[in-house]
Amino acid sequence: MVLQRPETLTSAVVRYISEAILRGDFAPGQPLPEVQLADRMGTSRSTVREASRTLAEQGLVEIFPHRGVIVARLTARRAREIFTLRAELESYAVRLAVERGAYSAEECGAHERALHELERAAAGGNHFDLAEADMRFHEVLASASNHQLLLETLAGLRLRMRQAIVFTKLLDSDVEAEGVTHRRVLEAVHSDNAAVASKAIHEHITQSGEQLVQKLSQTGGG
Repeated sequence: MVLQRPETLTSAVVRYISEAILRGDFAPGQPLPEVQLADRMGTSRSTVREASRTLAEQGLVEIFPHRGVIVARLTARRAREIFTLRAELESYAVRLAVERGAYSAEECGAHERALHELERAAAGGNHFDLAEADMRFHEVLASASNHQLLLETLAGLRLRMRQAIVFTKLLDSDVEAEGVTHRRVLEAVHSDNAAVASKAIHEHITQSGEQLVQKLSQTGGG
């Protein structure tokens, strides 16, 4: 039996603020209201500052001397880096999973459930819920790789990816519906062909990234 550590106060504040940023409560480029957040959560300003340092490490905020904490903007360059790195890592994870025969009938059922959740979130129109469901779908596919360091590295990209996915919705950079693109990926993954599955994942992530980068460039987010 593995005991779960209780969430610390700082980690709870990190989670609260990160979710607020991803929901759009604090816009990119907006100062993070330290006093207001501390009052709202019933915690100290020092705890909010400590949480801000963690959020800066995660790429969601930037800390400037004498200016305070600013919600990070997603630039075209950063979006390109996030998507290209994720495309390489996640396609490798799926290749490993297929090669080891990890996509059992039970696993495939979990994939279908994750896709249905994603379709429901897309229909609901909430960008934060959609980002969560999108990441969950991809997490389920990658988890069968059984490569712990790879999965930990992918997990480190997820907050940045959630922010990127929210931007794809705000900027309307997707050219196809979520259900269509992810169903195509799932069909390739279930082909039991490692090369086909890996290529489908890589192309799906790369194309999404290219579409977002183009929109960011057009709106001045270089």
